[in-house]
Amino acid sequence: MFNNRRFLRLTVILITLLAILVFFGACAVKDGPLPTPTETDEPVAVQSPAPDINTVMLLEDAQKTNSWQVFIDDIYGLYGFKDQEGNIVIEPIFIGAEDFEGGRAIVKVKSDEHFGILEGGIYGLIDPEGEFVIDPEGLLTRVDQWHYLYAKGDDYYPAYGIDGFSMMKRTFLDGNGKALGDERFYYVEAIKEDLFLANIGSKSLFIDSEGMMLKDYPEFSFAVTSEISDDAITLVPMDDPAGRIKYVLSSNGVLLQNKSTSGSLTEGVSYKHEVISPYIGSSVIFPVMTMNDLTVQDKLNQAIQDFATEAIWETDLTGEKIGTYDELEQISQTVVNEFSLSLRNNLLNIDSFGYFYGFGAAHPNSFRFTKYLDFSTGEVLSLDMLFEEELDWRLAIVKEIDRQFMADEDAYLFIEKTETETERLESFYNAHFEISFKEDFMTVYFSVYEIAPYAAGIPTYEVSYELLNDYYDIGSDFYNALFDLN
Repeated sequence: MFNNRRFLRLTVILITLLAILVFFGACAVKDGPLPTPTETDEPVAVQSPAPDINTVMLLEDAQKTNSWQVFIDDIYGLYGFKDQEGNIVIEPIFIGAEDFEGGRAIVKVKSDEHFGILEGGIYGLIDPEGEFVIDPEGLLTRVDQWHYLYAKGDDYYPAYGIDGFSMMKRTFLDGNGKALGDERFYYVEAIKEDLFLANIGSKSLFIDSEGMMLKDYPEFSFAVTSEISDDAITLVPMDDPAGRIKYVLSSNGVLLQNKSTSGSLTEGVSYKHEVISPYIGSSVIFPVMTMNDLTVQDKLNQAIQDFATEAIWETDLTGEKIGTYDELEQISQTVVNEFSLSLRNNLLNIDSFGYFYGFGAAHPNSFRFTKYLDFSTGEVLSLDMLFEEELDWRLAIVKEIDRQFMADEDAYLFIEKTETETERLESFYNAHFEISFKEDFMTVYFSVYEIAPYAAGIPTYEVSYELLNDYYDIGSDFYNALFDLN
């Protein structure tokens, strides 16, 4: 809400100035034709449009509050504001407050209507008179000196994004409470004057100070954050804190570099990382290989990308499939999944390690799985191909796991050592486990909560290849790749 008296005062001043300018302009007109410009005439200055009254008020308020500071009342613990001389300019009536910037301050008032981050209080924006420019009805965060993000009240749980609140779409506002642009954003990051990085869920893009998309700048199909260095903008995927993937833009949006940390799988075979994300909060980071055999290279890379696509979570916390992503206004979880490569002879292991976090939960939950490819042909392999169909190779593995479990004094599982061997083997056998094939042994690992509490992590056991000699299908492609018999 604007202060009416100040508004009327400014209006009268502007009208009076305009009248004076018109009067003197009329007096300056003489009879006769207008003068014709000559080479010696001074160039006529072009007048810039006068700022609108809202901008004038913001600038005036910014100057007025430049040295104001928040203080806390000693008696009630409420927040107010003092000027440079220590005089109280706004009484302490708020349960929380930030300093003034750009003539506006974010304050918090008591409310018992919500849970999560709004439990006990909601946020609004005040002017130097202590009047609300944006009414306290929900969550309000500052983007820069002149811009804000705002969402009306709901039960939000922070945990994600550049400001910790990038789990719901919010309205981009100016210091007068005016909504900017045609979109609502999960986050907006100030890069420089009149340039912002924003995310609408399905992509990240650049906008100006009015919230309008800048078409000369690139878009990214995943959430990114920015760093400014000299005259360049460096962008990294939000879900890749290791910084393996980077994009470098010029200040006017030209893509200068697409950098990715590279690695070597074996002689003549390297890889770099890419990211796939259908919507903010869900990402799979996977390797893309480069090798001499382009046919095999393409088959391997396509298979890995297919695995990455399959690994994307398209359900919410209840397990229901997400319908149309464009209709989402809020996410309830984040899911990050990273692929790594390991090679034993011609068996390529694609090991996935990731976690999902439901907002409001005590901790994230991790998960792992392994896929297989024939490195010499690019063909997809499945674990059941390695063993003779009629032989119970799973029982042979869990018997070895049970032996290691009973010999480990510090083992911490749901399974009790006081149980009979039959009971223990049944528990191991019915639990889901995965296998990754290393140089000297196979690693057998169980999912979180399968056989142990969360605190125990991912139970892992090493099993020798010789243990299963009687179970292998020695004519299978899997066996040939694993033991290099091609």
